[in-house]
Amino acid sequence: MVIQLILSLAVAGGVFICILWSGAKTPSPDDSKRPTPTEEVVQLAGPQTIRVRAGTPLDQKLQIASVNSTLLSAPVLPVTGTTLASLRPGKEGAQDTWQFATPDLLTAFSDWQKAIVDVQFQKTQLEAVRELANYRVKAQKEVVERMEKLLAAGTETLKAVVAERVNLRQFEIQGRKDIHEAENAVKVAEKTLATLARQLQQAGLEPTLLRSAAAEGEIVVAEVPERAMSRVKLGMTCEVRFFAIPDRVFTGKVSSISPVISKEKRVLNVQFTVKDSDNLVRPGMFAEIGLGTDKRQALLIPADGVLHVGDKDYALLETGSGAWHITEVQTGELRGANVEVLAGLKAGDRVLGKGAVLLKPTVVRALQAPAPATATVEAGDKPGGKS
Repeated sequence: MVIQLILSLAVAGGVFICILWSGAKTPSPDDSKRPTPTEEVVQLAGPQTIRVRAGTPLDQKLQIASVNSTLLSAPVLPVTGTTLASLRPGKEGAQDTWQFATPDLLTAFSDWQKAIVDVQFQKTQLEAVRELANYRVKAQKEVVERMEKLLAAGTETLKAVVAERVNLRQFEIQGRKDIHEAENAVKVAEKTLATLARQLQQAGLEPTLLRSAAAEGEIVVAEVPERAMSRVKLGMTCEVRFFAIPDRVFTGKVSSISPVISKEKRVLNVQFTVKDSDNLVRPGMFAEIGLGTDKRQALLIPADGVLHVGDKDYALLETGSGAWHITEVQTGELRGANVEVLAGLKAGDRVLGKGAVLLKPTVVRALQAPAPATATVEAGDKPGGKS
C-alpha cells in the first residue's frame, strides 16, 4: 500500500507539471526583433536645466537664435485713454479755466479749490489768533508790573494787584485755548484738502498739475494694467491718436502716476499732458495711446521661443554641451515675429526659437520638480548670467 501511495503521488505530480508546462507562455518569434530600451531624447540635466540628445528628429526641429539688440522708437505699451480735463483760454483777458469730462469731476475740482482757500484762511487766522494772544499776555504783564511798582510805592492796594495777576493768568489760559482751536481748524482744513485731492487722484487727475497754468492744454488719463505698471515711468514721451481726429498724431508726456490701483478693474491711472495748439481736443474724447516712444535699445528674440507657464514667461538659454537653462524673462510687445525682452536676458545670449514649444512638457516638469538639497552642475552646464 505504501508503494501504491508513492506511485499515485508521482503520477499526480507528473500530471500537474505537464499542465503547468503546457499553460506557460511560449516565446514569441517577434520578441527577438524588439529594440532594447534607449536613452531618453529629452532629459533633466540639473535644476531647471534640460538636455536634448543630439542627432534625434526632435533636435533637428529646434532652431537656435541670438538675442539681438536694436534701436526702437515703437511704444513700450499701447493702451487706451480718455481726455478728462482741458485748459481753455479765458474770454476777454479773463483767467484760463479748466473744462472737465463729467460734472462729478467739476464738482470735485471746485470743492478742492475751495479747500485750498480754506486752508490759507485758517492758517492766516491761526497767525492772527497767536499774535492777539501774545499781545494780550504781553500787555497784561506790563499792567501787572506797573501795579506791583505802585504797590511797592504804597499808592496801590494788594487787592488790585492780585486782580491784575488773575487777569494775566486768564489771558494766558484763554490764549492757549484760542491757539489750540485755531490749530485744529487748520488741521481739519488740511485733512479736507487731502481727501479731495485723493478723490481727484483716484479719478486720474493730479491736483498739483491742475494748479499750474503750464499744463500744456489737455490732460489725458490712460488705464494701465497692474501687471504692466513697471513699464511706465514719469516723463515718458507718448503718441496719442484720438478717435474723433484720426488724421492727427499728438505728442504728450507722462506727468503723473496714480498712487492707488483700481480695486474693480485692477488698473493704474496714468496721467499725461497733450499739446493741442489748435484747440481740437475736447474733454471726454477717447484715444489710443502709445506709451514710451523715446528711442531706446531693445532686446528681441523670436516669439516662438517664449514659453508661458503659469503666470510667468520663460526662455531656454543655451549653456553648452547640449543643455538649456530654463530662464524666467519679462516680455514686452510683439515686434513682428519677435518679442521685446525687458528683463532676464542680455544681448548675444543664444536661446531656442522655433520648436521650443515641443519642450514645454519637460519645462513644466522641470519647474515643478523639487530642488535638491545639494546640487552639483558640470562646468559646461552653468547657466548664463541674467541682465
